[in-house]
Amino acid sequence: MNPLILGIETSTLSCSVALFSSDGLLHAAQKCDAQHVHASHLLPMISEALEVLGKSPKDLSAVAVCAGPGSYTGLRIGVSTAKGLCHAMGIPLIAINSLEIQAYEALESIDEGSTIVAVMDARRDEVYTQTFERRGKAVAALDETRALVIDAQLSTSELFPALTGDAFVIGDAAEKTQMLLGDRAQTWNFKNAHPQAAFLLRPALAAFEAQAFEDVAYFEPRYLKEFQAGKPKDPLGLRNKKATA
Repeated sequence: MNPLILGIETSTLSCSVALFSSDGLLHAAQKCDAQHVHASHLLPMISEALEVLGKSPKDLSAVAVCAGPGSYTGLRIGVSTAKGLCHAMGIPLIAINSLEIQAYEALESIDEGSTIVAVMDARRDEVYTQTFERRGKAVAALDETRALVIDAQLSTSELFPALTGDAFVIGDAAEKTQMLLGDRAQTWNFKNAHPQAAFLLRPALAAFEAQAFEDVAYFEPRYLKEFQAGKPKDPLGLRNKKATA
C-alpha cells in the first residue's frame, strides 16, 4: 500500500501543511506571520493542497500532526483539525514530537553521527529543547523533551548533558540560543527556522508502517503545561513587597 498522508505543523507562529506518500513529498506550503494565522489559513491550505493533486479528504490514508511542545493556540488548532479529519474520514492519527520534526530539517545540513539540538522559543531566557543524533536518514533522541532556562552561569555541558561535542542548533529560538550562549558555543552552527510539515515525511511514514497511531478521541498535545504555569520570576522581590505592603 502506498499511503497518502496529510501533514500539519502549527506548533509555532508558522502554519504549514504537506502531502506525501512513500514516493516522497508531493506538495508543501507554509505561511508565517508575527501573529498566529492558523485559524484563518489552515483549512484553506489543506483544501488547496488536495486540490493541487486532484485529491479529496476521502483519498487520505492518515493525518500526521505536530504533538508539541509549542504554542498552546497553534497546537490546539492543528490537533483539533487533524482529529476532525481523522474522525470524519475514519483514518488514523499520527502525532510526532514538534522538536523531532525540527530535527529532521537539520539532516540536510549535517553528516552521519552529528548532534542536533532542536530549540523552540518559550519565553525570556527559556526554550523547549531536545537533543538528537543523525543515524542514516533518521534522527534518534538522546534525551527527553524539556523546558530549559539558558543560565549564563552554566556551561554547555551542564545545559546540554547529552552532547559530546559540537552541535547543530536549529529552531525558531536558534538565534536567541546563540545570543544567550555567547562565547560558550563559538564552534557550534545555528539555523533559525520554524518547523515545517514537509519534514513530517520520514517519521510519519515510519509510524504509519509500524501502525503507531494515536487514539483520535483522547489524544491531546503535549503543551508542557507545568512549566508554562510555573510562578513568574521576581528577581527584585517586588511581588513579595506588594503582598506585604
